[in-house]
Amino acid sequence: MPDFMRAADILVTKAGPGTICEAFIAGLPMILYSRMPGQEDGNVDYVIAKNAGVWAPQPRLVVAVIKNWLDNPAEREKVAATCRRLARPDAARQIARLIAERLDVPAATSL
Repeated sequence: MPDFMRAADILVTKAGPGTICEAFIAGLPMILYSRMPGQEDGNVDYVIAKNAGVWAPQPRLVVAVIKNWLDNPAEREKVAATCRRLARPDAARQIARLIAERLDVPAATSL
């Protein structure tokens, strides 16, 4: 999936947390068209608040955003730069280290 994301210019997706994190790492602006109510509402709010993508729950809105970003590449690039700033590619390793420290697990050199 990371290879596909790096090859893309825009991601149209549901507001799943893993996909959003991967899009940040790939610097891929998002058009969020769906979410799981309750569970993913905060993901939509976060992406919108940080200007890392847009909420477009209707096909005509998705098309309008794509057209806008294709007609205004500087605007799309600004959103892409925001995504790259929000990326935390080492987050899983940092969490594993914190848990290991709390449990007094000897540090592994591969973490």
